[in-house]
Order: sequence, then structure tokens, then C-alpha cells
Amino acid sequence: MIVFITTGYGKNIVGGSDIWCNNFMENILPLVTEDYKIVVDGRPLLPEEGAIYTFGNDEEIDKILDECDKIVFLHHSYKPNPIIKKYLHKTHTTFVHAFIPDMLGLNSEYENLMTKVDWEWQKEILDNSDNIVWIGYEDDTIHKSYPHVINITNYYEWKENKPFLGIISNRVGYAARCETRKNADYLDGIPTFIFSNKYDYKRMLEGSKINASIHQFIEFDYRFHNKFFEKNFQIFHGCYTKEPFGYAIFDAIDNGKIPIIHTDWMKHINYKYRANNKDEFNYKYLQILEDETDIVNSEFSNLKNELNKYTNKQKWVIEICKVLSI
Repeated sequence: MIVFITTGYGKNIVGGSDIWCNNFMENILPLVTEDYKIVVDGRPLLPEEGAIYTFGNDEEIDKILDECDKIVFLHHSYKPNPIIKKYLHKTHTTFVHAFIPDMLGLNSEYENLMTKVDWEWQKEILDNSDNIVWIGYEDDTIHKSYPHVINITNYYEWKENKPFLGIISNRVGYAARCETRKNADYLDGIPTFIFSNKYDYKRMLEGSKINASIHQFIEFDYRFHNKFFEKNFQIFHGCYTKEPFGYAIFDAIDNGKIPIIHTDWMKHINYKYRANNKDEFNYKYLQILEDETDIVNSEFSNLKNELNKYTNKQKWVIEICKVLSI
């Protein structure tokens, strides 16, 4: 029996890893011929049928992990679970969505993390894994610590395919957690629709002391994802540090928004609107407002065209099935 462990999937979407897990459940799980169980390491906030939750359920989880032949981490928690820890020697594959050393020490003014993170816990999981799979688009820091890491790059399917129609508003759109590496503090004094977690946003404001008086905050709920992108903004903040893939950036482009991206993200793509600090971000924001529509549209079209290489779902399915011997 295989036990697939994750922190969330289904209706409870709070980040890119949950979308990845949903894609796994839809496209890979039906191909699994062995007996399996799905364990969610957390509380059943929005319970999924068939999932077994660890919260308050030590005895059942212990029994399941004792009886299973192998464990596959679809997305592991960043803090230790003592029951799961006992059975890490059974780990067949771990899919890595974020490498903890890349999440720390990114801002000298403040540090805001989405959850408690424990590098020793992640290291113990990886050290016990027969296969480590990185979902990012290129080799990164993890490859220096674990040279045998397998790359299976994530994918994105264009669904909206909206064109860029020009700059109508000076507002920016931001749709991400306000953890440090997402650089929400770059929006200092910039009119912005913030679609995020209210507690993350509050901690970011307390730590960064930016001027947020012209921000319009909208509590994140994935059910209103499409509604957010219908709001009157054409510029999107996608300037994230150490971004493994970037669902939100793809989403913005799919909805006809022009993103400001990080200097280091997809750097093989020739793209004008990049930044790696607050001042550069502000400069690129003003540059987009001043550039002719034809220039901005050309940048938009080129970026989208280059990102088309990351839309091959069938390749993703085949590569995962190979690792899992499905």
C-alpha cells in the first residue's frame, strides 16, 4: 500500500502546492493500480471525501503508516509530525515545492513566513527519500545539497487567454501570500488591489512599515480568484524572490495583465519589466505607465510565447509516472 501525504488539496486552496496536488489527484491518482490512502497532515478545515487527517488522529495514522509499504510526500508540512517521523524510512518519493534555506533571511527589515518552518525536519525527510523531485523550472539551491534531485517542472494550462488591452488604471494587482520572498513591501505607496491572507498582510505591514494607505485589501478566497482578475488593474506584481514556478504570474498573463517579475525569474527570457528591489520595482511600475501601448503589448506577447513551453501536461504526467513506477 502507498500512502500519499500532503498538506491540502481539493477545495482548500491556499497556494500553488495545493493546485499542484489537485492536478496530481486528477491526472496521476487514477493511474495508480496499487492500494493507496491519502493522508492530509493538518486539520480538516474543508474535509475531502476519502482523505484521512492527522489532527487528533494519531492512532489511525500510526496504524496506516505501520501497514503501508511506501510513503510519497506530495507536499510535506514544514514543521515536524512525530507520528510521520517514525516512518520516514519508508519514503519512496518527496516532491519539493519550496526549499527551506531559500525561504529565510531574504529581507533585512522583517521576516514573514506563511507557517513555522523547520529545516532539520525537511532535511530528515529528504535524507530518507529514495527519490527527490523538484517542481521548479531550473536547477536551484536544492541541487547543491542533493545532486541526485530529479527535475519535473510544473505546468500551466492557459484557460482565459485574454489579450493585453493597454493601461487604463495606475493600480497594481497582487495575488499571493505576504511571506517575505513575495516582496509585498515593494508596493510601498503604490495603489494596489491586495488579494491575500489578512494575517500575513498585517504582519508584513507591521514589519516593513510601508505606506499602505492606498491599498485596497481583499481577503483571499480561491473561489473568487477569477473575480479578482476582473478588477480594474493591468499591472501585476509578480516580482517574487526564489520563485520555483510561479502560478500567479501565469494566471496574471492568462488574464491579460502585464507582470513585473524578478530579475532572476526565467532569466533566459528577454523581458523588460524586471526588478530585484523596491526602488527598481517602482521604476519599472512608472516605466510601464509611461511606455507606449505597442511596446508594453510586445513585451507581454513575447513573455507569454516563451512561457508556452511550460504548458505540456502530458509530459508532466509521463515523467511523474516514471518516477513512481506507475
